[in-house]
Amino acid sequence: MKKLFKTTLIAAILGAIFSYGTLKFLYYKMEQELITYLVLNEEAKKLQDIYALCNGLLTTNPTKENLTSCNNIVSKAENISIQIEEKCPYISFYTTYINNLE
Repeated sequence: MKKLFKTTLIAAILGAIFSYGTLKFLYYKMEQELITYLVLNEEAKKLQDIYALCNGLLTTNPTKENLTSCNNIVSKAENISIQIEEKCPYISFYTTYINNLE
Protein backbone atom coordinates (compact mmCIF):
# COMPACT_ATOMS: atom_id res chain seq x y z
CA MET A 1 0.00 0.00 0.00
CA LYS A 2 2.85 2.39 0.83
CA LYS A 3 4.51 1.62 -2.50
CA LEU A 4 1.31 2.46 -4.42
CA PHE A 5 0.90 5.69 -2.48
CA LYS A 6 4.53 6.63 -3.06
CA THR A 7 4.28 5.89 -6.81
CA THR A 8 1.06 7.90 -7.11
CA LEU A 9 2.55 10.82 -5.20
CA ILE A 10 5.70 10.87 -7.34
CA ALA A 11 3.62 10.68 -10.55
CA ALA A 12 1.41 13.54 -9.37
CA ILE A 13 4.40 15.70 -8.48
CA LEU A 14 6.13 15.01 -11.79
CA GLY A 15 2.88 15.70 -13.67
CA ALA A 16 2.45 19.00 -11.87
CA ILE A 17 6.04 20.03 -12.60
CA PHE A 18 5.69 19.07 -16.26
CA SER A 19 2.39 20.95 -16.56
CA TYR A 20 3.83 24.03 -14.90
CA GLY A 21 6.87 23.99 -17.19
CA THR A 22 4.71 23.56 -20.27
CA LEU A 23 2.45 26.45 -19.30
CA LYS A 24 5.43 28.70 -18.58
CA PHE A 25 6.97 27.83 -21.95
CA LEU A 26 3.68 28.50 -23.77
CA TYR A 27 3.26 31.80 -21.93
CA TYR A 28 6.83 32.85 -22.79
CA LYS A 29 6.37 32.05 -26.49
CA MET A 30 2.98 33.79 -26.62
CA GLU A 31 4.48 36.85 -24.96
CA GLN A 32 7.12 37.03 -27.72
CA GLU A 33 4.44 36.83 -30.44
CA LEU A 34 2.06 39.31 -28.86
CA ILE A 35 3.11 42.49 -30.71
CA THR A 36 3.01 40.78 -34.09
CA TYR A 37 -0.36 39.23 -33.28
CA LEU A 38 -1.86 42.55 -32.19
CA VAL A 39 -0.69 44.33 -35.34
CA LEU A 40 -1.98 41.60 -37.65
CA ASN A 41 -5.23 41.29 -35.72
CA GLU A 42 -5.83 45.03 -35.97
CA GLU A 43 -5.21 44.87 -39.70
CA ALA A 44 -7.69 41.99 -39.99
CA LYS A 45 -10.32 44.01 -38.10
CA LYS A 46 -9.81 46.94 -40.45
CA LEU A 47 -10.26 44.65 -43.43
CA GLN A 48 -13.47 43.29 -41.90
CA ASP A 49 -14.81 46.83 -41.54
CA ILE A 50 -13.82 47.69 -45.09
CA TYR A 51 -15.48 44.50 -46.31
CA ALA A 52 -18.71 45.43 -44.50
CA LEU A 53 -18.72 48.77 -46.31
CA CYS A 54 -17.85 47.11 -49.60
CA ASN A 55 -20.60 44.55 -49.16
CA GLY A 56 -23.12 47.35 -48.55
CA LEU A 57 -21.89 49.13 -51.66
CA LEU A 58 -22.12 45.91 -53.62
CA THR A 59 -25.70 45.41 -52.45
CA THR A 60 -26.75 48.90 -53.55
CA ASN A 61 -24.64 49.04 -56.70
CA PRO A 62 -23.76 45.56 -57.99
CA THR A 63 -21.09 46.24 -60.58
CA LYS A 64 -18.22 44.06 -61.67
CA GLU A 65 -15.74 46.60 -60.28
CA ASN A 66 -17.37 46.52 -56.84
CA LEU A 67 -17.44 42.72 -56.87
CA THR A 68 -13.75 42.62 -57.76
CA SER A 69 -12.94 45.07 -54.96
CA CYS A 70 -14.85 42.99 -52.41
CA ASN A 71 -13.13 39.80 -53.59
CA ASN A 72 -9.74 41.50 -53.24
CA ILE A 73 -10.58 42.48 -49.67
CA VAL A 74 -11.62 38.91 -48.87
CA SER A 75 -8.37 37.53 -50.30
CA LYS A 76 -6.34 40.06 -48.27
CA ALA A 77 -8.21 39.03 -45.11
CA GLU A 78 -7.47 35.37 -45.84
CA ASN A 79 -3.79 36.22 -46.33
CA ILE A 80 -3.77 38.01 -42.97
CA SER A 81 -5.27 34.91 -41.33
CA ILE A 82 -2.55 32.77 -42.88
CA GLN A 83 0.11 35.22 -41.69
CA ILE A 84 -1.28 35.09 -38.15
CA GLU A 85 -1.09 31.29 -38.18
CA GLU A 86 2.46 31.33 -39.57
CA LYS A 87 3.96 34.15 -37.50
CA CYS A 88 2.10 33.44 -34.27
CA PRO A 89 1.82 29.64 -34.00
CA TYR A 90 1.61 29.54 -30.19
CA ILE A 91 -1.15 32.14 -29.98
CA SER A 92 -2.98 30.40 -32.83
CA PHE A 93 -2.66 27.10 -30.98
CA TYR A 94 -4.02 28.67 -27.82
CA THR A 95 -6.95 30.39 -29.51
CA THR A 96 -7.82 27.34 -31.60
CA TYR A 97 -7.50 24.47 -29.16
CA ILE A 98 -6.98 25.48 -25.54
CA ASN A 99 -9.39 28.41 -25.53
CA ASN A 100 -12.12 26.17 -27.00
CA LEU A 101 -11.70 23.73 -24.09
CA GLU A 102 -12.74 26.40 -21.60
